[in-house]
Amino acid sequence: MPLFTAISGRHVSSLRPLILIVFLVTTLIHPATGSVQFEIANGETICFGTYALVKSVITSNFDLIDDEGSPESFSAQISDPAGKVVWSSDYGASEGSFRWEGEGRYELCFDNKDTTGDGVGDDYHVGFALRTVPIVQDPAGAAGEKNSMTSQLISSMSQLLDQLEDISDHQTYMRARESTHRELSENIFARVVRWTLLEGIVLLFVAGGQVMYLRKFFEKKRVL
Repeated sequence: MPLFTAISGRHVSSLRPLILIVFLVTTLIHPATGSVQFEIANGETICFGTYALVKSVITSNFDLIDDEGSPESFSAQISDPAGKVVWSSDYGASEGSFRWEGEGRYELCFDNKDTTGDGVGDDYHVGFALRTVPIVQDPAGAAGEKNSMTSQLISSMSQLLDQLEDISDHQTYMRARESTHRELSENIFARVVRWTLLEGIVLLFVAGGQVMYLRKFFEKKRVL
C-alpha cells in the first residue's frame, strides 16, 4: 500500500508524533559543529565557542589522541553566557563528555597548565566535538497524555542521537590514533631498513678488506 494512501485516512492528531519525529531527525542530522582535532602546547589555553539562538541542547566530548604519558596537566571546562563554569573535567582525565540545555554563547576551553614552571612539559593532540541542537517542542503543548508521551519520545530520541554522535566521534578519534601509530610504525620500519642496509654495506667492506688482507698476507708468505 502506498505511504500516501496509508496516511491520508488518518486523523491529523495521530500523525503528530510522526511529523515531530521527522522534524527532529532532520534537525539533528545537521549538528552545528563536528569533531575537530588540534594540538595544545605546554602552558597553553585554547578556547572554542558556540552560540545557541534559541533554547538548545549543547553537547560536547573530548579525547586525548596521544596514549603515552599521563595527562596530569590537562583539563577541559565549559562556561555559560555569564562566564560561570557549568562543567569541567578532572586534571589527568583523558576523555570526557558534556550535555547542557540553554541558550546564548557557550565556551569550551582546554588548559594544559605548566606544572614544572620552566616551560618544559608535554604537548597533547586533542580531538573534540561541540554541537548545538535546538530543542524540538510539541506544537500542541504539553497538555494531554499523548502529548506527554510525544515529548518523552522526543527527549529519548535526542539522548539516543547524542550517544550515537559520541560513538561516531570516538571512532574518529580511534582512527586518528591508529593513523598516528601507523605513521610511527612506518617511520620505525624505514629506519630499521636503512640501518640494516648500512650494516650490510659495512659488513661487505669489512669482509672485502679481510679477504684482501689475507690474500696479501699469503702472497708475502710465498715469496719468503
